[in-house]
Amino acid sequence: MRTPSPRRVLRWAVGALAATVLATLAPVLPEPAPSGFVSGAPGPSTPPDPFVSGLFTTGRPTASPSASMSPSPSPAASGEPSGTPSAGPSVRPSPEPSDDPSGRPSEEPVRTSGTPITFPTSKSAGLPAGWTPKQTRTGDLWIRKNGTVVQDLRITNGVIHVAAKNVTLRRVHAVGSQVVNAGGDACGTGLLIESSTFVAGSGQTRDTDVPVVGDGGLTVRDVVIDGVPEGIRVGAKQCGDVVVESSFVRIVPPDVCDDWHGDGVQGYGGGTVTVRHTRIIMRETADCYGTAPFFYPSGQGNTALTVDGLLVEGGGYAFRAGTPGTVRNLQVVRDSWGYGPVDVACSALSHWQAHVVTVSSSTGRTTPAEEIRCTGVGN
Repeated sequence: MRTPSPRRVLRWAVGALAATVLATLAPVLPEPAPSGFVSGAPGPSTPPDPFVSGLFTTGRPTASPSASMSPSPSPAASGEPSGTPSAGPSVRPSPEPSDDPSGRPSEEPVRTSGTPITFPTSKSAGLPAGWTPKQTRTGDLWIRKNGTVVQDLRITNGVIHVAAKNVTLRRVHAVGSQVVNAGGDACGTGLLIESSTFVAGSGQTRDTDVPVVGDGGLTVRDVVIDGVPEGIRVGAKQCGDVVVESSFVRIVPPDVCDDWHGDGVQGYGGGTVTVRHTRIIMRETADCYGTAPFFYPSGQGNTALTVDGLLVEGGGYAFRAGTPGTVRNLQVVRDSWGYGPVDVACSALSHWQAHVVTVSSSTGRTTPAEEIRCTGVGN
């Protein structure tokens, strides 16, 4: 065995002395701050959660530090995961806010509280204030040219026959008059009726009077229908679907009432009807009852419906529907019905949302109250 050299003996002695000094001073010396922290700031009392610190944002395992490795700087908080997604652990984004009280995300959130809505009134919709006609007419008007625009017209005791495509009727005052775009084999598909007003004429109204607007392939927008026994007919599905939006409809009993079956909107052999931001009122008397403000039953050859923002008032049932579709923001004026607020084939609908409301007579603004349960048969 070789004798250690004096230099090696001296190295061992110095090393042993240094180890003794460090062991003695360790309890009182501060630990060096790991790289990435502010010197002098207290470090975490427990190891950081890897799902919070971002160690697993890439989904790949991170090597454990060894005793000989210096701590690496913490990743910057960018808010975006780095690396390529994998099947491993990752920081998942929080789900979008849901109306489900359990917090579970839902493909079709359903609000449990009604939304106050300002619906059109007889003054806010229809012809503009101060409007005057540029032309007047008594009797029927035929439109046979595609793309025709008729505007600023007052027509009395006549029918506007639309036998062409993509016709526009704008700012029309129809007094005791109607619009028909599906006569015989003709389809006036693409008809737009906007910013117009339909009212009764000077003669007697009867329970046999026809609707003032019909039948298929048309849009009614910003229109007032007031003081007539029949409103809008949705039919002639071969001509196309019907849209009613931002309009005010008030149906009243006819002067001659033997067997009235009035409606604000009625479907008979209709395609898909879409109603948005529209108010329909049905007035009745003790000896003259209508059907419903909105009547789109299953037993009359109708196709489907989409309702989003409809205020109804009156009728035996204020809202009657039997086709597939969706109903959102349906509001029924409190105690305005004879039998119940709704009569609906609920199993046909993929979404239902309805509330009882009160409504301001001056502004058309609603105040929702309790929910209306979907019930009925929809015939």
